[in-house]
Amino acid sequence: MKKLGIVFTLVILGFQFANAQLIKVVQEVFGMDCAPCAYGLERGLKKLDGLEKIVVSLNDGKAYLTLASGNTVTLKKIQDEVKKNGFSARNAKVIMIGDLNKVGNEWVMKVNNETFKMEDRQSLNIKNLASGLVKMSVEVADEDDKQLSNNWAIKIIEILALER
Repeated sequence: MKKLGIVFTLVILGFQFANAQLIKVVQEVFGMDCAPCAYGLERGLKKLDGLEKIVVSLNDGKAYLTLASGNTVTLKKIQDEVKKNGFSARNAKVIMIGDLNKVGNEWVMKVNNETFKMEDRQSLNIKNLASGLVKMSVEVADEDDKQLSNNWAIKIIEILALER
């Protein structure tokens, strides 16, 4: 009976891990300088489907998003909403699960139709990578608000789990 419980738990965890998705996003927001601004941004971000929890901090200048399991939210959607509310979306720290593959000389992770490319300077972390589903914590480089795309340069903070 105990073995059956362990197998069931592993199957449930496997299903949660199998979906490429954003899990948590800490988005820096530039230009937010009053409480009504933070409140307006929070209300705008709450309109995104797939959010579990959101906190916008005026003091930190950041939006803290926790996303529901199985969500299809993209970083571009989050940054578009920040921009739509009159602010600039800067760097973001993201925990995500994605499909990691080597394309030519670059490691590329696909999450919800977005492409995240690993920076070359990270030889130590990149040497330990292998293709497959990966859960990692990353820092996403700032992009020009006028040219937001679905392609992002990222720096690995920590590899949290691998599934091959």
